[in-house]
Amino acid sequence: MLIRFYNVTKVYPSGATGLVSVNTAIRKGEFLFLVGPSGAGKTTFLKLLTREIVSTRGQVLLNGRNITRLRPGEVPYLRRMVRMIFQDYKLLPNKTVYDNVAFALMVTEKPRRRIRPLANEALKLVGLESKAEAYPDELSGGEQQRVSIARAIVGDPTVLLADEPTGNLDMETSWDVMEVLLRVNRRGTTVIMSTHNAAIVDGLRQRVIELDSGRIVRDDEKGVYEGEAEYNGILPG
Repeated sequence: MLIRFYNVTKVYPSGATGLVSVNTAIRKGEFLFLVGPSGAGKTTFLKLLTREIVSTRGQVLLNGRNITRLRPGEVPYLRRMVRMIFQDYKLLPNKTVYDNVAFALMVTEKPRRRIRPLANEALKLVGLESKAEAYPDELSGGEQQRVSIARAIVGDPTVLLADEPTGNLDMETSWDVMEVLLRVNRRGTTVIMSTHNAAIVDGLRQRVIELDSGRIVRDDEKGVYEGEAEYNGILPG
């Protein structure tokens, strides 16, 4: 297994509980949806994988290593393997599309001769090679999200985390973004996506983990958004 959660509990300093005794395993190359109401623990689940936060109890394993116990100097290397894309894109407004993607390589001290071909490859994968010299404010919301995906995948991470990546997008644009994520997944990257978008979850029929009050209440292969819902034939058009 690529990722394992063993009896993971997260209690925040405020006393709020993020996760309670979570046990699960995720295979390399899976596409997984995290669903559940706001406050259910989805973002906590993702942040534990990037070591933005650490568990109060239990172990979070990546490739057999407990990332909760990483030394501070090791965390940047973890984040080259586990990348996150966000609902609000987090692009650098004063940099071009190309520079936003290339910057992700520069901070990892990638050799300069490798940066341009890798950045161009990532932009091609998300269908934005023609927008390389544009600035974020010249792009649509869907294009900005695709830039954020290109930036996240440019170093060929093992795991791509997506926290509500279609939350600010209309349905047509959301499907465009999902097609990019599926393309990335087909290349072998494990994708874990939190979402409230029932149509996308029901249409794609991937693995679904449902959280409620910090606990896993459902884990279905080829699942749907609601536990009792029936597949209604919604597919990307």
